[in-house]
Amino acid sequence: MNPSPEYVLDSGALIALERADERMTALLLQVRRGQARLVLPDAVLAQVWRGGHGRQARLAALLGLKPEQCTKVPLDSEAAKRIGLRTRDSGHADVTDVHVAILGEDRGAVVITSDREDILRVSTRLKERLIEL
Repeated sequence: MNPSPEYVLDSGALIALERADERMTALLLQVRRGQARLVLPDAVLAQVWRGGHGRQARLAALLGLKPEQCTKVPLDSEAAKRIGLRTRDSGHADVTDVHVAILGEDRGAVVITSDREDILRVSTRLKERLIEL
């Protein structure tokens, strides 16, 4: 049995989920059926979280997924050092974008983003593994 595909979410993906984007809704259904897994960096959550009320109820539901459905990735000291080096090397100053790109590379995952060019600026290796919303 092949492992389920994995998707790293950037802030644009979470905003699309809040707005009930049909692609994100379909992905969430796949996750609930065990056909896909999500990866959510804490830095992405910090960019978008505003309390979980109203439209953010969908985001709050995502946070309630089981760990095998949605892996929450902290921004620890080791990750911060890697991100800092990649920020220097890529010239891209958005720490969250850099973290998303590194996770996509490390995990062999697809990155779901609202800004393809920002992610590609950090990692051209993700060119074939990007979904732009």
